[in-house]
Amino acid sequence: MRKKRLVILYFITSLIWIFTSNYLIHHFVPSGLVWQLERMKEVFYVVVTGGFLYFFMNKSKELNESKQDQERLSTLINSMVDFVNFKDGEGRWIEANEFGLKLFQLEHIDYRGKKDSELAQYTNFYGEALINCEVTDEEAWRNKKITRVEEVLPVHDGSTKIFDTIKVPLFNPDGTRQGLVVIGRDITEKRDMVQQLEEREERLRRTEKLSVVGELAASVAHEIRNPLTSLKGFVQLMQVEDPKHQMYYQIMHDELNRINFIVGELLLLAKPQLVKFTTVELKKILHDVISLLSTEASLYNVRIESHFPDENFPIECEPNQLKQLFINIIKNAIEASINGGMVSIVLDRNEDDQVSILIKDNGCGISDERLKKIGEPFYSSKEKGTGLGLTVSFKIVQSHKGTIKFNSQKNQGTSVSISLPLTQEIPIDNDHKTA
Repeated sequence: MRKKRLVILYFITSLIWIFTSNYLIHHFVPSGLVWQLERMKEVFYVVVTGGFLYFFMNKSKELNESKQDQERLSTLINSMVDFVNFKDGEGRWIEANEFGLKLFQLEHIDYRGKKDSELAQYTNFYGEALINCEVTDEEAWRNKKITRVEEVLPVHDGSTKIFDTIKVPLFNPDGTRQGLVVIGRDITEKRDMVQQLEEREERLRRTEKLSVVGELAASVAHEIRNPLTSLKGFVQLMQVEDPKHQMYYQIMHDELNRINFIVGELLLLAKPQLVKFTTVELKKILHDVISLLSTEASLYNVRIESHFPDENFPIECEPNQLKQLFINIIKNAIEASINGGMVSIVLDRNEDDQVSILIKDNGCGISDERLKKIGEPFYSSKEKGTGLGLTVSFKIVQSHKGTIKFNSQKNQGTSVSISLPLTQEIPIDNDHKTA
């Protein structure tokens, strides 16, 4: 349409020039000069129109090349799986790839020439994220260098995506802002993989420590118990023969029992033994443990509250090990609770045939630094603790293919979440497999 108008304008202008110049020459120029002026007029017309034609041809070529460059740029950035955005010196969008437009739900919006805060009006869900982009843009301008930031974007399913965003500020020779190039890469999966890897480099570390402790236990536990039996016998004999120093003998007897208890925990960490699973009612195990620890809870002036559903929870397990697990966790909760505190035990069924046990207290809590090391052998926050109780607990949960997680805040209490499968996958013995 534009070319057609230019052609029409060219013909009209040419006709006006021809008729007007001819009229002026024939009416105001002496007849002897008419021929020369007409030739000069024709040459002038050819030169001027040729110049205009050359100018427009060059311009057309430049526009075509620019359009081709623009198309190549669009093809390039649209083929990228990263968010790419070009902005001017005022932060107005110049060009964005399809990935970025879909990301912010701006596919059908005329985004060019608008700032992030203006585009935020077109998408309520990403409005806050777009406004925050302007803040990080300003940070890049102030830094006057390539700036790397992590931007978190919400997702409709309630999760979030993390983008590693590079912002490159461009400046004119006089130092004024020229433009900004923004490239953002989705690193959510990478972050998840790193976190999973760290949780695994951690499980491996704990397993190695358990292995070391197991070797230590296997080599010294039995050797300790032999002289320990003799010492206990002599103390009991002296208690009978010397009534004057009964208090000292009782202290010695208690401490020897304590050593014997520690040795027993060490033996639990020795070489793995074959665990025989049986099906028992989980609520009965918990009721037995609560009954066992109720006296100790009374001594600490702590209440134990249980919240169990009416349904049954038959679970394949080693009952004695689960009792030991719950005794260790609940006993710690009682000892950590303040006078008049409460320990809550909640039993519930999870998805995927799992059962969860939440044990929560309102006690002194655990610091972040100690929380990172919880479950490590010989690490304890108690003055006389060995740290083996929780180490044994972790091992029991691991042998039952479950998970255990601690969540705590200083002076606000601790919650322990244990998840166990209701059934255990027992490998089939090929020697006894029927055809």
